[in-house]
Amino acid sequence: PHEFGSTGFGVAHSTRVAAELMNLPIRGATVAIHGFGNVGSFTAKYLGQMGAKIVATATKEEATYKGKKISHADFWKVPVDILIPASVTDVINDSNKHDIKAKLIVEGANIPMQESVEAELFRKGILIVPDFVANAGGVISSYAEYRGYNPKRMFETVKQKIIKSTTLVLTKSLKERKNPRQVALEIAQGILKEKKSSKS
Repeated sequence: PHEFGSTGFGVAHSTRVAAELMNLPIRGATVAIHGFGNVGSFTAKYLGQMGAKIVATATKEEATYKGKKISHADFWKVPVDILIPASVTDVINDSNKHDIKAKLIVEGANIPMQESVEAELFRKGILIVPDFVANAGGVISSYAEYRGYNPKRMFETVKQKIIKSTTLVLTKSLKERKNPRQVALEIAQGILKEKKSSKS
């Protein structure tokens, strides 16, 4: 399923849901993507199909903004609506966190920043979709493969589950003004408790 870009597909749908909850139309929204491997490239593809404008990208080799080469340090200063870190761990850190101008960060990579940095950016008014909510498409599609689903059913399953969990987490986060990671962990723990009690 990963060859079909299931993780990036999920990240794109999570991004769309988050943007809409913020009253930011995905059509015409500007996006910067850090990391252009399997996750980043497919996220770009599917967001492009939704009408978003990918204006900045960065790989290990180079960074670009509106088709022009820029430095890796300047990538974080780019004025965009949405920033998607889809590369490596701790890519957003003390050296660049103050440069970020995005309204929304969707974590395509695992642990692209420490929780303390996440909390700081959230306090500044940036909405952040946590990694285990946004990039769960890969795990969901592995389950779909195990169940023997065809690609169409796999994509439908990823889309349905990602939309449901992103909506659940962010609606509660925005309503209670709580960090989305904290909300997502509380929801996950609640589900696990329910499953345990139903088994006992």
